Order: sequence, then structure tokens, then C-alpha cells
Amino acid sequence: MKSKKSSVGLLIVCATVLAVFVCGQAVFEKSITEESYLYGDTRTVITVLAGQSTSDAGVEDMIDEMAAEKFPEIKLEWECVDWGENFSPQMRGRLAAGDAPDIIIGKVQDVCTYAESGNLAPLQVQGIESIDEEVLDFVTIDGSVYGLPYNAWYQGVIYNRGIFEQYHLEVPKTMKELEEVVEVFEANGVTPFAAHFQENWKVANMTMQFMINDVFRQQPDWGARFGRGEVSFQNNPEVIHCIQQNQYILEHSWADALTIEQYESDRRFAEGEAAMYLAGSWSLQNIGEYDTSVHYGIFPYPNHNGDAGLIKETNMTFMVSRTSEHQKIINELFGELIQNKKVMREILGFTQTYPVVSGLDMFYEDGVERDIASYAEEGKIVDAFIGNSQLRWDFQSQLADETEKWLRGEAGLEDVLKSADENREESSSIISK
Repeated sequence: MKSKKSSVGLLIVCATVLAVFVCGQAVFEKSITEESYLYGDTRTVITVLAGQSTSDAGVEDMIDEMAAEKFPEIKLEWECVDWGENFSPQMRGRLAAGDAPDIIIGKVQDVCTYAESGNLAPLQVQGIESIDEEVLDFVTIDGSVYGLPYNAWYQGVIYNRGIFEQYHLEVPKTMKELEEVVEVFEANGVTPFAAHFQENWKVANMTMQFMINDVFRQQPDWGARFGRGEVSFQNNPEVIHCIQQNQYILEHSWADALTIEQYESDRRFAEGEAAMYLAGSWSLQNIGEYDTSVHYGIFPYPNHNGDAGLIKETNMTFMVSRTSEHQKIINELFGELIQNKKVMREILGFTQTYPVVSGLDMFYEDGVERDIASYAEEGKIVDAFIGNSQLRWDFQSQLADETEKWLRGEAGLEDVLKSADENREESSSIISK
């Protein structure tokens, strides 16, 4: 993993300053460079709040390198935070204090939240028309584009092809078939699922994966209806089934799955200690650092009738604060990001993600790509935006907290469902102007 960085605003002449920051989940050190000293205060400082997922750490270095070459008159001052745990609270705090960052990097669904609340400026980015029309629609409000989607990943069950072949197993399509596969693995001493429940975002992500296929594909406006009080979590068989799948994964994973974090789970899966992993292509970045001879595939987490789709999620999305005084140069910077294919390939390759622009293909040697292409040809790709745009992250995070209590035996399932209904207003709330 590349180290994470932050810019230092005050230069102390003839001294070396080591600054320690928390950027995402890592701690790093960086010295003031000779370049920073030479530039002094002549460059325009543009602040960036980057909500990073686990595969994103290090992207800021690539963007800095490009900006130094193409826009030497600016200096990007980074604050990197974990998107799942800290991005939303950090944004709320910054906005409340009147200290909005110039550039905001979040996910595509964040555009809805911050544009609706009047905190974003519409973009005027050269080349933005190259973004896939469907994805561009996600960030277009009342005819104006408020976000620059940059990459996407796919979510589902990553599986070890070798283990499946060893026991002559086919990819399961229904819940019944999945249960039969799990039985075969356990009968032969193989742990069915790699899993980690230490992080709140992981439970939230798994729950939404279940709900996108079992609830939102059948009822595309379910989240909006939930926000209006027309449907509920309690006494809803489909929703209850989705929550229960977290327990199913836990019961068929390692004994310590409740206490380990992602990197340990990635390592164990990479070393063949489990056959399947309900995750996303973000984990492939870490898995690839271990045994690269293992061949993987991916399939949708099965539902009852066998028509589940592989989930696509637009990840890094660039936004500009409405109050920024540097909107013109930021739009130019964004234009370079979307049109500079060399930089884009570097970022996509590093994050193991896929482009959302036309005319740029990425190929990886992990075997997952063949499956993605196959599901796309069959029309079995569903976009996570359908659920994430209706059940906002703050609500998903709260639901995950309650679900974790249930999984640890500290609450009942009925408590999880009741809490969700009581917090329904949070599901569609926006940041106040």
C-alpha cells in the first residue's frame, strides 16, 4: 500500500518537520520537501477532503504528481478520512463551521446529499460528456452536473475457483444451491466464507448488497416509500431475510470473524483459508499482494428465485464546494483527470477498479473480469445507486450498529428492525443549507 499524505501549510525555514496525520485508517509521516520550500506561499492552496475507501489510499499521490506537472500554480492540501467511518461527520462539522473544503471526494450518492442541501457548485468540466450516460444521470440535478464520477467496482461473492473445482461445485444461483455448497465445504473441513465484522461499514455494505437484490430490484422506490412511512423494516419478510443473511455469513465463517478486520480477512482468503468472500473488487487490491497464483471469480449473492444481479457501484466522485473561490481552476483540474488517460489508467490499475468513461478498457489478471463481462452480457448488473440514493449512509451506518449488537448477542432481531423504523427520518435526510 502506498503511504498517505497531507500538506503542511506553514513552512519553517531550515527545519525538517515530520507531521503525523490519520488518513483513512493508516498513520503516516511526511517531511517538508524542498519543492514546498521553494514555492513558499506563491501557489494557490486548494483544500481537499477525500473520503477514501480501502483501495483509494495512495491515489492522492498520483493526483498530486499530475497537478504538479499540469497546474504548477496550485497546491492541493489533502485531508484524507475513511469514507465509511469519518467522511460524513467530517463534512457535517466542516459545513457547520463554515469551513467547506474546495474539493470534496466522496461517492456518487454523496452528490445527492450535498447538492440538494445547496453546498455544491455545478461543474463546467471539459470532457465530462465522455462519462457513461447512466452514471452521469446520477450526478445531474435539474439539468446541472454536480459531480465527476471517476471509477467503479463490482460487489458480490468472490470465490476461489480452485476450491470449487476440487469439490466439483458449480456457482450457486439460488439460496438453496448456496446452502448445498456450504454443506459440502463444511463436510470437508473447508470454511465457506471469509468474513470480518469488526468494521461498521462492512456490515452496512453486506446488508445493502442483500437489499439491493431482494428488495430494491423488486420495488425500486422502496427506500423513498420507507422514508414516507409507507413501508417498514418490521414485519417485512424480504427485509428480515436480508438482515438475517449477516448471521448466515457469520455462522459459516471463522470463529473469530466478529473481531477481525478487513486486512486479516483478505490475507486469510488469499491464503486459501475460505472458499468464498462476500466483498467487492476493493479487496482484490490487498488479496493480490499475497498468492497471485490463485484464480478467483465472482458471482452475485444468491436470492430465492435465482435472478440476483452483480452489483456495480460508482466509487470516487469529485465535487466542488459552492463557496470555493477557485472553481475555474478546479474545473480545469477535473477536466485533466477525466481526459488524461495515462493518469486514469494508473489510478484504475492501482485501485483495481473500472472506468465510467467510454473508450477506456481495463483488464486485470484476476479472473473476476470474465465473470463481470458475462453478467453484463446477460443483463445481470444492478447499480448500487438504486439503494444508496434512497437509504443514505448515515442510516445504513446506524442500522449496521444495531445489527452488530444482534450478531454479538446484545440485542434481538426485533430490536434491529424497530430501531430502523424509529430512525426512518435519517434515511432521507439532507445536510441543512
